Amino acid sequence: MATPGTRAEQKRNTRALIVAAGRNAVATRGFSGLAVRELAREAGIVPTAFYRHFESVGALASELAAGAAETLGALVDDLVTDPASDPAVAWPVRAADAAVRDPQTWSVLARGLVDTAHADHRVLSAAVDTARRRLGIALGRLDTLSGADSAAVDVAADLVVVVLLRLLVEVAVGYDARAAIENCTGRLRVILAGAGTVS
Repeated sequence: MATPGTRAEQKRNTRALIVAAGRNAVATRGFSGLAVRELAREAGIVPTAFYRHFESVGALASELAAGAAETLGALVDDLVTDPASDPAVAWPVRAADAAVRDPQTWSVLARGLVDTAHADHRVLSAAVDTARRRLGIALGRLDTLSGADSAAVDVAADLVVVVLLRLLVEVAVGYDARAAIENCTGRLRVILAGAGTVS
């Protein structure tokens, strides 16, 4: 007979396997790729066991989207709370490190952003909007942009988010991290230089 701790541990392990299978499915096929039978097969459980952990496929999708949004928020926290003298150099390195550590999360985020019909698109979209606002505040504090027009800083923040998301996805799907960092740094330099010339 299993001890309660062992049973609880098995339950946590099974849930983790389902979540991992869900992340893989979304990363490769999008949110529409979530199907109980396939998730169960990948997790090594019977399909009915899925419902002991999640009410529905939609509940799993919501958890995956919330996790991706939270991870993006943590990356932005890292970028803005530890200020860099040159974000065009520091931010791409930190983003690439995040993509290497957890590639599936960034693929989930990308799939969720392009799947505008999915209910959890708005969660991910809101996370990106929050990232844009927070990075915009950080950019507005840079000495090089101190005299820039606030609209120019907002546009720069929009572009910075797009460029960083591109880097995250490229590294997550296996592109050479060093090349992705160099490309991102070049793009960020152009964006920040452009914003600095508008006053």
